[in-house]
Amino acid sequence: NQKGWCDKATVDAKQKRDYAAEEVRSLNGEMAKLEAVRDQLKEELDVLAKEIKDIQDAQQKAQLERDEESAQNTATVEEAHEGLDALNMCIDLMDKFYKTVAKESVDLSLAQGPADDAPDAGFDNGEAYTGAQSESGGILAMLSVMQSDFVRTIEETRKAEEQAQQDHLDFMTESGMSLASKEASEAAKKEQLEDTTSKLGEADQSLFSQTEILKTSLKELLDLKPVCIDTGMSYEERIARREDEIQSLNKAMCILEKYAEFGP
Repeated sequence: NQKGWCDKATVDAKQKRDYAAEEVRSLNGEMAKLEAVRDQLKEELDVLAKEIKDIQDAQQKAQLERDEESAQNTATVEEAHEGLDALNMCIDLMDKFYKTVAKESVDLSLAQGPADDAPDAGFDNGEAYTGAQSESGGILAMLSVMQSDFVRTIEETRKAEEQAQQDHLDFMTESGMSLASKEASEAAKKEQLEDTTSKLGEADQSLFSQTEILKTSLKELLDLKPVCIDTGMSYEERIARREDEIQSLNKAMCILEKYAEFGP
């Protein structure tokens, strides 16, 4: 009969309406959480991108400075070696000279003419010139000081180069570990963002489908009113059914309004 059909159709429509309303409510909550996760991941990825670039820039700058410093130290050592080699040659020549001339003598038997006719050379006739022996020690000592300066420059520059290289290696190792960690974190967060975005898209599609079902069920209930409300039911039954329907419709409209306000 008509009442039986109306009751079944109304129950079916209400069940669809209630299920769809619950799904819309649940999906709205799920999407709100997914959107919060998405926004947080984007912020974290922006921070990571800046930190990664800062580390890469710092490494590049450190490498350029290290190369320049290394080239300068190499040039300093090479110049000091060249100076030291030249100075060692000079010291060797002067040392041999002073040692050799100190043993020199003059054979007067080869001299011709009276000795008094010989010009004044600053030393006695028959005396060989043996160089400035009294000053040779001071000259060689000064050259020895210069020699020590060159040796010290080479040693100190080499030590400074070794320390600078070690400091550079420590910095590159530490920053490299930090860079690797941040890049791994970035890759993981990108994967999370992709997964979150995918889930958000699926939830949005489900929300659209459930919203359409909710609209359809509400329309079905409205269409049933003229057919089923004014039937053989008593006045009290119609009033109760009417109040129940109004309450259900208001509930559905509230859900739709929330959806329209906050959206997917």
